[in-house]
Amino acid sequence: MAADADRYDAWYSEKLWTLLPALYRAEDSPEFDRRGPLRELVDRIGAQAAIVRRSVDRLWEDQSIESCDDWVIDYIGDLLATNLVASLDARGRRVDVGKTIYYRRRKGTVGLLEELATDITGWSVRVVEFFHLLARTRHGLDPAIGLPALPTDPRGRLQRAQRLVGAQTRTAAGGFADLRNVHGANLAGTAFDEFFHTADMRRGRGTTGWHNIPHLGVFVWRLKSFAVQQVTPVQDATCTNQYTFDPTGRDIPLYAADDHPFRDRWISPQEHQVPGPITADLLHAAFVHLYRDDAPRSIGVHRWVGGASPYLFVPPAEVSQDPRVSTGRFAIDPVRGRIIASAGAPAAPPAAADGLYRVDYHYGFSSEIGAGPYDRRVQRNAATAATSPATAPAPVHVAGGADRLEQALQTLGPTASVVIDDSLTYTAVANLTAIRSAALRAKNLSRPLVRPAATTAWVFTGANDAVLLLDGIFLSGAHLVLRGSFDSVALSCCTLDPGTWNPAGNDWATAADSRPLAATELRIEGTVRRLVIDRCITGPISDNAGVVESVTATDSIIQAAAPEADAMALATGEVALSRCTILGTLRAHRLSASECILHDVATVDDTQHGCVRFSAWAPGSVLPRQYESVKLTARADVFVGRDFGRPEFAQLLATTSGDITEGAEDGSEMGAFAREKSRIKERSLLIKYQEYLPLGLEPVIVHVT
Repeated sequence: MAADADRYDAWYSEKLWTLLPALYRAEDSPEFDRRGPLRELVDRIGAQAAIVRRSVDRLWEDQSIESCDDWVIDYIGDLLATNLVASLDARGRRVDVGKTIYYRRRKGTVGLLEELATDITGWSVRVVEFFHLLARTRHGLDPAIGLPALPTDPRGRLQRAQRLVGAQTRTAAGGFADLRNVHGANLAGTAFDEFFHTADMRRGRGTTGWHNIPHLGVFVWRLKSFAVQQVTPVQDATCTNQYTFDPTGRDIPLYAADDHPFRDRWISPQEHQVPGPITADLLHAAFVHLYRDDAPRSIGVHRWVGGASPYLFVPPAEVSQDPRVSTGRFAIDPVRGRIIASAGAPAAPPAAADGLYRVDYHYGFSSEIGAGPYDRRVQRNAATAATSPATAPAPVHVAGGADRLEQALQTLGPTASVVIDDSLTYTAVANLTAIRSAALRAKNLSRPLVRPAATTAWVFTGANDAVLLLDGIFLSGAHLVLRGSFDSVALSCCTLDPGTWNPAGNDWATAADSRPLAATELRIEGTVRRLVIDRCITGPISDNAGVVESVTATDSIIQAAAPEADAMALATGEVALSRCTILGTLRAHRLSASECILHDVATVDDTQHGCVRFSAWAPGSVLPRQYESVKLTARADVFVGRDFGRPEFAQLLATTSGDITEGAEDGSEMGAFAREKSRIKERSLLIKYQEYLPLGLEPVIVHVT
């Protein structure tokens, strides 16, 4: 946004200028369209007057915590004597001040402790008082074991609400475990445990020292649950009645939507209300909440019927609630993320349809990076904005999947803008040549997949220092190739599928439709002055016979999934990495890295320039000078998983050294997820709990995801 978006600068400058005598205005400059020194002085005074006017306009907004500027938060908090945590970001501090009185009125209650944790961290939280789960000898004041004989007896609901009887297993308070309910038995050792345990006198930390009288379990779900709607599933090549929810053909776990009430309606979240993986037991137990006609819907299947609305939502009555029981109806396998079509369903879609089914589902991931159904307008990188096309014609809107993107690309001129309006799969593309200024975007809150059926390279050719922007694009199955001459190329919130390697077969893994899940590479075969990568997940980046002057990557994951492959191989130019995770070897001419994880050997030609600061690097690397950096073993086992598509992709293990998990400049973790500030949030939560916890209780933070 321009600095003078409200036009106050121009208005006050012009007003002051017209108040001057005409004689002085005429003598200021001999040329009509040229500003003289007097006009320059008046413009500067007008700019200061505009600042004063904006401050006056903001005075009313600054009286409210919801609308005040960030610098005012501390002053309003001081009026309420709020114990502000210095490490919190502006969002957390604003919520803390805005709900101070609300917190104090409910101090010490479980609901307040859960809501406070959610407000401070942004995670889903369930608090468990572990003394409730201690096995003990029953006494005369305990209620009779078991529920009332009649299901309509209100005493049964009261017993469940007071945790006198387990909701799933019907285990009586303090008694022996009832193992007849499989789902309830599988919940043992989780936040929804209904069994009772002997006392554990160890210090509460992680998965140990839970069950003790003063210990309070704070179970946190750190992964986010992202909702995608109207996605093209992939049909299995061997089991033609099965389809993967994931549009790349991977088997992925389905996640539940993050859905529970807030403020005065706050209750402890149930298993289906937290953003965790959906098990077969959970789908069976909470089917009416997970698969429903209205929102929020965790899972949904739409079937092609033709007509004006060609895809119709499959009603819950036609879907089996338990995928393990064959009923001849639709079944959903939430662990693998698959649809098992009903008996008698057509084996192939009609010719008029783009597919037999479309699906809605949630998937889990650590952060809002890569292509995804989140608001990409917030926190846009300044470097990405600077490389965006300055002017562009009215955008060409594309929807419907299949080959419609190819048809739109074939009609574009040198200056063009394309917006993909849905989250379907596009199976064909066309190369763009003689580009001057081009932008290819996904509609906000959508995640379209470009998965060409036969194309091996998607080529963009620039002419006369062209400008190219890719925003929110998910590309799989084709390399992205830059040829010609580009002044700037920007990738913002994009995913270039890094592929999935199969160590057992020493080759790429295959998708459900038997296509190899090979890496999508970014190949520079022309001249690029500036390459900007912001909040992206990409495969290998290389300058194959090309030249790139500068590469800036921020909050991104760059992976070479295949062994012996380079994640980055740039023989020329300067590489600047900030909060990035590099999975694979790196070769560059010059390098500057800040708060990064260089997971494998990195080799830099010019070690006299640049710096590696607050980063982790592998022995054997040739790097410029290091500052506050950590040495780790090459390809060290520090990640929960390295397979793209899995929820735990590139997430640091809980056992990883604190030098890495707290080694960033601000005390957060190194790597692409430094922007989530997980350790800072935990420390802030423990500080706030000192104010609101009942006396004598000790919180134990447990990472569920």
